[in-house]
Amino acid sequence: MTVLATAGHVDHGKSTLVSFLTGQETDRLKEEKQRGLTINLGYTYFEYKSKMFSIVDVPGHSDYFKNTVNGFSNVDGVLFCVDTTQGWSQQSEEHFLSLQNLGINNLLFFLTKTDKEESVFNVNDLESRMSNFKNLRYGVIEFSSVNSDKLIIKKRIFDFFNKVEDINNPPSMWVDRVFTIDGIGKVVTGTASKNMKLDNIFVGNQESSLDIREIQTTGKKIISSSSSSSRLAISIKKNNAYEIKKGSLLTNKKMDSTNFIFIKNETEEKNLFMKGTLRLFIGTHNQIIKKYTTIKINKNVIGIIHLSESLCTPNYQKVLLHNLSKNTFNGGSVIFSTSNTFLISKIIKNFKKQKSVDSETFFTMMPEYFKKDKIDYKKFGDFYISDEKLNAVEENLKSNIEIVNKFGLKKYIFENFFIDEKSIDDLSKHFLSLKINQDQVSNNLVTNIDTDIFNKINTLLGKDLNVEIIELKNYDSEAVKSLFMNGYLFRVSEKLIISKDQRRDLIKIIELLPREFSVKEFKDLSKLSRKYTIPFLEFLDKQFITKKINNEGLRRRID
Repeated sequence: MTVLATAGHVDHGKSTLVSFLTGQETDRLKEEKQRGLTINLGYTYFEYKSKMFSIVDVPGHSDYFKNTVNGFSNVDGVLFCVDTTQGWSQQSEEHFLSLQNLGINNLLFFLTKTDKEESVFNVNDLESRMSNFKNLRYGVIEFSSVNSDKLIIKKRIFDFFNKVEDINNPPSMWVDRVFTIDGIGKVVTGTASKNMKLDNIFVGNQESSLDIREIQTTGKKIISSSSSSSRLAISIKKNNAYEIKKGSLLTNKKMDSTNFIFIKNETEEKNLFMKGTLRLFIGTHNQIIKKYTTIKINKNVIGIIHLSESLCTPNYQKVLLHNLSKNTFNGGSVIFSTSNTFLISKIIKNFKKQKSVDSETFFTMMPEYFKKDKIDYKKFGDFYISDEKLNAVEENLKSNIEIVNKFGLKKYIFENFFIDEKSIDDLSKHFLSLKINQDQVSNNLVTNIDTDIFNKINTLLGKDLNVEIIELKNYDSEAVKSLFMNGYLFRVSEKLIISKDQRRDLIKIIELLPREFSVKEFKDLSKLSRKYTIPFLEFLDKQFITKKINNEGLRRRID
C-alpha cells in the first residue's frame, strides 16, 4: 500500500480529485456538505495494477490547519492541488512549507480546473517556484474533473510513486480517530509507518502491549506486518485500561514520556526563529511549547524544545514548528529526548559561554546522533558509552560510596552523569569493583594487583603533579583495569591519569587553601602548569572534594 495525503488551498479541488479517483466523497459531515469544504480528515482508497493507494484528504482552510498537518503523518507522498484560475495562494505556501519541513518531498502537483479559460497559473509558473528546492522530488499533472481520463491519471500516479524514494519514519502509528462500534467496541485508526510491526503494539509509555481484537486495512483483516506504510483500523479489547485518544502514539516498544526534545533542524541557521508563540506538530499530536532554544553541539545546529506537556517521541520522528506570531515554519528530526533538567541546564549555560559545545563534555551515555567516529563505544539500548566514560563513572562511584548511598545510586547517577534509570541496570553489570544492591553500592575489591605493572606506571608518572602522559595500551589491559578498580590509578581526563599518591597530594593542597578559593590560588599553591590546573580541578569536582560555585571557576571545599 502507498499512503498519500492531499494538500493545497481551500477550494483548489482536493476533494474533487479524490472523488474523481475513488468515486467516493470524503466530506461526510453535515457542516462540510453545507459549506462545501473539508473540516475533518477524510479517508478513502483506489487500486491500480493490484497496488492499493490509500488517500487522506486534508482541509485546505486556514481555520483547520491543525487537522491538515495531522493528515501528513507517516504518508509516503502528497497529491498537491493548485487551482490554475487562482494560482499559488497563502494556504498553498503554508502547506508546501509544512511538507518541506516535515521532510515529505514526494509531491505530485495537480494543476486543477484546466477546462476553465481564466487560467493565471501554469506548469512554467510552478516549475519556476520549485527550482530553489534541491531535495524535492515532484511531478506535474494538468487536471480537469470534466475532461481528464481516470485511467491515465491513475497510471501517472502509479508511475510517479513507484519510482520515488521511500520516506523513512520510525516504527509508529499516530492515532487520528477514535470511535466506538456497537458489538465491536473501541476502534482507533491512523497511518502506520512501513517499519511498524503488528504483533507487539504499545501505547506510549504504558508498561504492557495492547490487547487487540482485530486489525484491518481498507476493510480487510490483516495478521502480518506490511513492508509499506498502511492505513490501519485497530479494534481494541475491552480489558485495555489505557486511554487512547487522537494524538496518541502507538509503537513497538514501551517509551518514556519526556519534557525536552532535541531536533536536527531542516532549515539553515539564519532562517531559524526564537521569538513568538510556537506550536509543535508531531504525528497527529500538537501543543503550544514553553520554549525553543537553538544551540550548537559538535558545530551542528540543534534545537531544544521545552514541552508544555510531556510526550513520547521516537528518535528520527519528523516534527514541525509553527511560529503563530510570524506564521513561519521550521522542522526537523528528533535525535534525543530527555526529562533531565540538570543536563539541559548544563548544556545551555555552557553554550552561552562557548557558543558551541562538545557532546563528549555532557553526555555519559551518548545518543546515536552525537557519536564520534574516532571513539569506540559500547551499546546499551539506544545509547553508547566509551570505555573511558564507563571507567570514569565506576571510579567516581567507588571514590564516593558514602555520598552515593546517601543520595541513592539512581538519583546520584541521574544528577551527576545524566544517565536515566532504565540504563543503570545494564551499565552496573560492567562495574567489576562495585556491588549493587537495590539503590546502594559497596566495594567489590579485586586482589590480583600486579605491583610490577603499577610500579612501572608509577615511575613513568613521576612524583610531581605535572605528570607525564603515558600509553596504557602498552600494558596488560586486565591488570591495568584492576589498578583502577582498586584505587591505585585514577583517570583525570581521556589521556591524563594519576596515582593514588598524587590524588592524596592534591587533597592535601585543597586542605591548605581557604574554604572558598580561586583557580589562581590553587595554581599558585600547587605549582601546576596551566595544562593541568583546570583538568585537576574538574577531577576534584567529580570526586566531590571540591565544588565549582561560579562561572569564574571559584571553588568551595566539600568537608
